[in-house]
Amino acid sequence: MVTTIINSLFSLSLLLSGGHIISTNLKAHHYSDTDYKEIFYLENRESISKNCTIHSEVEDIKKIKRNRPNGEQEMVYKVTKNESLEKVKKEENTNTEI
Repeated sequence: MVTTIINSLFSLSLLLSGGHIISTNLKAHHYSDTDYKEIFYLENRESISKNCTIHSEVEDIKKIKRNRPNGEQEMVYKVTKNESLEKVKKEENTNTEI
């Protein structure tokens, strides 16, 4: 029963957002449906690296739950560019060109 409710919430979230996430610096990011599902199910303060289809970059996404002064809880996503994975990709591209 609980799993059905959670999956329904995920489906509704995906339908409404279309796989888009607004980061804490107010930039839009888009991820594939399977990547969005993994981001949706992240626990508080966990992070994951995924490929943003808008920016064509690997990014680290950290899900943070915050409590507002009026008692409401909000979900925010801190998105940063993953430099280490970008370097590996560039090295692989350089090695294949030689």
